Amino acid sequence: MSKDIENWADAYDVVTFARKYGLTVQQARIIISSNGPSRHGCDMGAIAFVRAMRLRATRPSRTRQKPTHPAQ
Repeated sequence: MSKDIENWADAYDVVTFARKYGLTVQQARIIISSNGPSRHGCDMGAIAFVRAMRLRATRPSRTRQKPTHPAQ
């Protein structure tokens, strides 16, 4: 559920926050909304998000393969 971040005093500007962490504006908006107006909370959320994205990029794909059926 998204919170209305435009009315929070002292919250990060979405574009500034996105640039700081190399995020898209949409990603920045989600992180700010999820972590509240606390700059510290948003910083920690962004760091965790960026780390998770890097980890995901280095893992091999986990797509499921179709089961092979023996010829009948």
